[in-house]
Order: sequence, then C-alpha cells, then structure tokens
Amino acid sequence: MRDIELRVICFNDFFSANLGDRLLGRCLHEGLRGELDGQVDGWDIDGKSEPASTAPSRPSKARAMILPLVPRRIKTRLNVRRARHRLLSEWQRAINGTPVSAIVVGGGHLLTGTTEYFPARLSAVGELARALGIGIHVHSVGVSHPDTWEAAAGEELRRFLEHSPIESISVRDEQSAEHLSRARLARNGISIAPDPGLLAARTFGVEKQSLSARFSVGLGIMSPAAVTNIRPEPSGITDAFWIDVARRISAAGGEVGLFTTGEAGDIRAARRVSELLSANGIAHTASGIAPKDDGDLVNNLSGFEAVLAQRLHASIISYALGVPSIGLGWDPKVRAFYRLTNRAEYFLDDRGARPEEAAARVLQAAREGLDEPHRAQQIEACHQSIRSLAAMITQGT
Repeated sequence: MRDIELRVICFNDFFSANLGDRLLGRCLHEGLRGELDGQVDGWDIDGKSEPASTAPSRPSKARAMILPLVPRRIKTRLNVRRARHRLLSEWQRAINGTPVSAIVVGGGHLLTGTTEYFPARLSAVGELARALGIGIHVHSVGVSHPDTWEAAAGEELRRFLEHSPIESISVRDEQSAEHLSRARLARNGISIAPDPGLLAARTFGVEKQSLSARFSVGLGIMSPAAVTNIRPEPSGITDAFWIDVARRISAAGGEVGLFTTGEAGDIRAARRVSELLSANGIAHTASGIAPKDDGDLVNNLSGFEAVLAQRLHASIISYALGVPSIGLGWDPKVRAFYRLTNRAEYFLDDRGARPEEAAARVLQAAREGLDEPHRAQQIEACHQSIRSLAAMITQGT
C-alpha cells in the first residue's frame, strides 16, 4: 500500500444549515481517517468553506421577473451547467495538480431529484473524477422515490449514476435500495451501509447522560413548511400538537426540552412553540433550540431520557447516543430508519399522530430504553461498512 501517496476527497453536505448533515459528514470523514493511512479531505459538495447562510441572496429584480417565464427543463439545465462550471473550477484550483487516489460521496439523502441541487453537484463530482482518471465510491446514501424526481433533475441524476466512474455504491436502508431498483439504476453489489451518523457517540466522545433529577424528554421541532416542500398534504404536527404533548409529559412528571437540528425555519418554529408553552404556563427548557454547531447538537440530545422528533437525524443521533426516540414521519426515510433499527412500533405517521398517543409512546420509550445488543450491532455494522470502504479504496490505488 502506498500510504504516503494516498489521498481521498470525501464529498458531503458538510456546511448545510442542517447540523445533522454536517454531523454525518464529519462521522464519515473521521471514520475514514481512522481506517486509511493517507490524507482524507472533507469537502462540501457545494464548494462552501463555511456554514451555509440562513439568508440566501435574492435574484435581481429583472432576473426575478424573467425566471418564471423560463421552462423548468431549460432552467434546470442552465443551473446544472452553471453549478458544474463553478465547482469544477474551484475544485481543480484546490487540487492544484496534486494526485488524488479516490473520491467518496456520502452519506446523506444525496440521490434525490426533487430539485436540481444535488444532481447538479453530483454531475460536477462525476466530471471531476473523469478528469482525474479516478473512481467514485458512493457510500451510505439515501435515495428518494423516483416518482418524486423532476424530469430534468432526474435525467441529471441518472446520467451521474450511469456514466460516472462509480466503483462501489451502498445505500443506507432497504427502502433506498428499492428506490434505486424502481428507477432501474440498481447495479450488482449494491449493499446496505448504515448511516454514518450512528458513529456520533464515537466521533464526538459523548454518550447519554442524565442531567436532571426528573426524566427529561426532548421535543425536536421542525417547520411545517419543510413538509409542504416534500408532499402536498400538510403535516398534522401543529403548534397545538406540541403544546398538548408537552402538557401531558409535564403532568406525568417529566421535564420538557425543546431542540432543533439548526435549520433557520425550524428555529423560528421552535421559538414560537416556546412562547406558546410559556403563555400556557408549561415549564420547559429552550437552550437546545439554536445549537451553535454539530457538537452542540450532540450534547443537547445526550441529556434527554427520550426524544420525540420529526427530523431524521434527530432520531439517528439519539439512537447513536443510546437515547430512545419516537419518529414523527413526514418523509418515507424516517420510517425506513425505524425499520432498520427494529423499532417500527416507535414510528408515528405525522398525518394521523395524536398528542395523547405521542406523549404516551415517548414516555414508554423512556421507561423501556433501547435493545442495547441490537444497537451495538447496528453501530458496529456502520463501522464495518467504513472499514470495507477503506479496503476498497486501498485495493484500488
């Protein structure tokens, strides 16, 4: 093995506004660094070098007037071309002729064509790999249902999967494998590699810790707007739902803590819920509403006895820390995680979830805890998948 020459670039949504994305990127990056003796660079798939702005710049007045008139397919192709040109220029300057051994893309919900965002960036990664003459390893990615892909964005995603020098591909659950199959993009050798976020406790050196004399339940708040971006039906998880759940937990002797995974819309929604809880005389903590970074998010979640949340990575991180959770499903990927961890009974569809059921279930989860042998098995499977990825990279250099 040529250790000194080995250099791997690991692409992920490292500087996403959602700290869950940052966390899993860091877990994969650190996991690979621990298995490879060479250099492993973590690069943001959008070329960002700092956390994403919570206030994206608006288009000029003239551009804002013209954009709605441009057909969606043409708009997507222009956006893809512009992103690809920008990213390739930035990445090639950063590489500056230094040999690169392999590219890793993952984890996260990257194989999705609901917009052109990820297809455009994956297209740039594919072109970079071809220019460098190296292979791509797609690791532990989520795949959205092909019926949700926009036509032009889906075409770009298919082009990346069919024509890029992909040497291995793994998805994070059976549902993602099924979606690849439905899109007729399944290849021989696709494996299941659990989400890298399961290594959060190892990566951050944090485990579940009881910080309160009373049992504390974390309520992970998400903006209702996030749901309408995915599906036409509105979420049943309203402000009134959270108030009712918090009231029931408090009445049972529990302590309520609000948190988010850092999205700006989620933070606004959580602050609104906090104000309503105060107005209703319901005691709670709000220190976890706006975590400053992914490490802060992990520390916030480690202090709960149980968690009730909508965001997938709130459930994944909780599980990694040994904190039982209830998932409020708004996206099929949430249900898939609870199936993967043999906790399907702790998943509630957000469209029919009732506050009394959610409160009773999360209190039950706090009492029962987790199946620790199975959790250890899942975490080890995650670690083993990264070892296997490192071995494939080493063998290919």
